[in-house]
Amino acid sequence: MKLAGRQQDENPVSAECSVLVHPEVEKSNSGKSVGYAPQPEVRYWFPIRATYHRAQKVYDRLVALGNDRLEPYLPTLCRVEEDENTGNSVIKEEPLDKSLLFVRTTFLDFRKLLENPLLIPGLTPYYNHFKTNGFGKNELLTVPDRQMESFKIIVESRNQNIIVRQSEVPKIIEGDRVVVTDGAFAGVEGVVMKYKHQKRVFVQLHGVGIYATAYVPGAWLKKIDN
Repeated sequence: MKLAGRQQDENPVSAECSVLVHPEVEKSNSGKSVGYAPQPEVRYWFPIRATYHRAQKVYDRLVALGNDRLEPYLPTLCRVEEDENTGNSVIKEEPLDKSLLFVRTTFLDFRKLLENPLLIPGLTPYYNHFKTNGFGKNELLTVPDRQMESFKIIVESRNQNIIVRQSEVPKIIEGDRVVVTDGAFAGVEGVVMKYKHQKRVFVQLHGVGIYATAYVPGAWLKKIDN
């Protein structure tokens, strides 16, 4: 787990914008992709919803297992507080979202984890509503490696002005897809749009939430050809 030093933006993304189209919807008239077959030994990032805001406890239990086939990740914030007794500034670390964490593993190992609820209590998976298996049921949701890399760069930056929104309305205006080439957010890939008259790069983890950089100069943005 890496430390991060940011606070949530007081003005999250407006819900009045048009929604980004999920790539799986574009591939299917029904919005569903049948015949989805994950590779058995390939590791994927699985988002996890920890019940009762116990993301930290679930993360700690996953770490305590000492299983090298399970790579947990807890996105965190660092906030500065003033000690009431000394008046000194104290840095406190807390989860970005008290219900959200991730684990990188294979589908088989993740399903084994889900089948043993006594091992890690309070662990609930996300499901992908754009992909169904041969039985017509929704598959477990995974986040592509490149999106996770961009998400980590944003979350682990020490910028105070990023946008964090875990909401039921992940809606943003789709613009050019870009990669940030310089600065604290170098390597982030996402959609560029103006927010409060500033250019920012938005990364959408479908089914999870929206995360955006602080202001990025146009000279540091490189358009990605689709």
